[in-house]
Amino acid sequence: MRPQDSIWQGCFGYWQNLFIRENLLPLGHAAWQGFITQGRGIVVCDVVLVDAESVDWNSDTVEYTLQFVPLLNISAYLKSLSLEATLIERLIDTVQTYDPTQAILLLINADGRADINLLQQLAISPADCYQQMQRRWSEFQLEDPTHGGRYE
Repeated sequence: MRPQDSIWQGCFGYWQNLFIRENLLPLGHAAWQGFITQGRGIVVCDVVLVDAESVDWNSDTVEYTLQFVPLLNISAYLKSLSLEATLIERLIDTVQTYDPTQAILLLINADGRADINLLQQLAISPADCYQQMQRRWSEFQLEDPTHGGRYE
């Protein structure tokens, strides 16, 4: 029997899937808004995570910022993270070929470690994430700006 995701991922320190699950609407919103205003690119999420093992992903708020890096700026941005040139080339190829209507290219940056995900076969498309958040915008605005996500 396979343990629950939260237990299984906690054992290996891989918390990113749980973070994505809990924040899919804002991630999809950022991806679609970036695509319709700037073209192809990558969503960058800087996460402030003190201790992933102590987070209750169903109720705790994890602080993060989102930005969309358009294709023309990706190389410089990824170089600033000290990623290898071959990885940067592969990511640029991915940005040029992924389907932004059905997928999200996401870089999660936490504690100086970049984790890159191509989210495909989503239960909700980036455009639908965008539309839902636009309709329900007030629900996603936090009264205390020191907690939760914010856009840059």
